This record gives sequence, C-alpha cells and structure tokens, in this order.
Amino acid sequence: MASKDEGILAVQTRRDLYDFVRRNPGFHLRELSRALNLSITLADYHLRFLERHDLITSSMDGEYKRFYPRSTPGLSDSRPALTDAGRQILAFLRQPVPLRVINFLMEREDATHKQILEQVSVSPSTLSHHLKKMQAAGIIDRAELKERGYRVVDPKTVARLMTTYELATSDQVDTFIRVWGEFRL
Repeated sequence: MASKDEGILAVQTRRDLYDFVRRNPGFHLRELSRALNLSITLADYHLRFLERHDLITSSMDGEYKRFYPRSTPGLSDSRPALTDAGRQILAFLRQPVPLRVINFLMEREDATHKQILEQVSVSPSTLSHHLKKMQAAGIIDRAELKERGYRVVDPKTVARLMTTYELATSDQVDTFIRVWGEFRL
C-alpha cells in the first residue's frame, strides 16, 4: 500500500471500515455501522473521508447508498474493483428477498412467478415488486419458454459474485457449476 494510503488509514476506525468494505462490498451505511458497532454518524464521517481519498466508492441503490472498494494495485489479497454491472448485481444480492429469488433462479434455467413464490415466502405483490426491480436493472428477464418464467440474465457473473463474496454455500456452488458450467473466480 502506498505511504499516502497508510496515512489515510492510520486511524483504526477508518482502517476497520476500509477493510470491511473490501471484504464485504455492497453494504449500506446502517449495515456497516451495525457490523462494526459504530454510530451511524461516525461511520458516515469516515466513509466520506475514504471516498474523498479514492479508497472506496459508492453508488445509490434506490434509497440506500452502498459502498465498494476501488482497486488497490500492489496488494495481493485485494479484489479487483467491481464493474457497474457487478455493483448493481451485488446490491441486489445484499437484500434478503432478491438474494432468495436469485438463489432459486440460479439453481434452474427458469421459473414462473408461482414457482418462485413457493420457495420465497413473501406475498405475491412483494415478489412482483422485487422481480420488476431486478428486471428493470437487467439482472433477470422473462424466459421465452411455454410458461414465460423468469431467468437470470448473466448467471456466470452472478455465480462469480456469489462465490467471491461468500453469498453462496458450497452446495450451491456445485449446483451452479452443474447448471451453468465452469466459471472463473
């Protein structure tokens, strides 16, 4: 890490936030403050500081501002910066209902609203709301099959993100490989 970055990360709270964002991209402010047991005000102050110094970046996901690491050349354990599409997918994967929907869709080539509803215990209107949001974001679309179910648009990228950021169990990873073929981490 460059000496400039070392100075910026000399404050332990700031370093903890930076390390957490690197390991868990896509969390929003309240999640970060809870995970690190910090007040929202203190977390917000340090996250803004890290953003001003180009160590992290953020993007709005509806009402939530989500935080992501920038790439850090020279660090062997750092993950590359996420693409805009990767950030958007990860933002949905950090939400409970979309994560369950995507998990279900990743295990098959497509599924109808009714089939998804049987696996994701929410009201039909709540499921429709999340499906529309994911469809508008380009993460899922309607399959061109007889029942016009839903499918994941880029399953290999989703599988890569889910495994890289530990959002999938080892059994799910095995299923992804079986359904979608090999993918590089």
